Amino acid sequence: MPDTRLRIELLDTQPLVWRSLLVPQQINLHRLHEVIQAVMGWHDCHLYEFECNGRYYGEPDDFADRDIALARNAKLNTFLPRLADSELRYLYDFGDGWEHRILVEESGLPETNPCPRLLGGAMACPPEDIGGLPGFEALKAAVAGQDDEHGQMLLESLDGYFDPQDMDPDGIAFMLKPIQAGFRRGGRS
Repeated sequence: MPDTRLRIELLDTQPLVWRSLLVPQQINLHRLHEVIQAVMGWHDCHLYEFECNGRYYGEPDDFADRDIALARNAKLNTFLPRLADSELRYLYDFGDGWEHRILVEESGLPETNPCPRLLGGAMACPPEDIGGLPGFEALKAAVAGQDDEHGQMLLESLDGYFDPQDMDPDGIAFMLKPIQAGFRRGGRS
């Protein structure tokens, strides 16, 4: 099966937090969620959903305010024709509201290994549970030495260190290894 190159952008971040990655074209959306968690630096502590053309995919629960189809039953390759004129959205952590845009950069690429894998990107992903974009901005202000009480509190909760410029390709490769092994053992979906 062919591979697809995706670009994932964490919306409204300045400078933009983004990743480019290669995934199997027939990956299901639950597996894609796991890949996004690894390449962005999230810890899979919260609910998520994908949206494409008004349809939602994720892990249905009793508290959802809309119909959500099971993500593991939806495969990326079924969306590819529609994504030429649209985009896939990914929302992680409904409280903090981290919205991602997923763009298909190229599909139908020859199958490669290891896959999925990071191709490029920029900037560190915000830490979990910091209060969304306002918390991320406060944290970056504190890192820059500005007098931001909330940002200082967030920085202290991270043991005094956070580098917003630091996208860690080696750490991302490490987080992708178990996912890659799962693809080798159980096929590429």
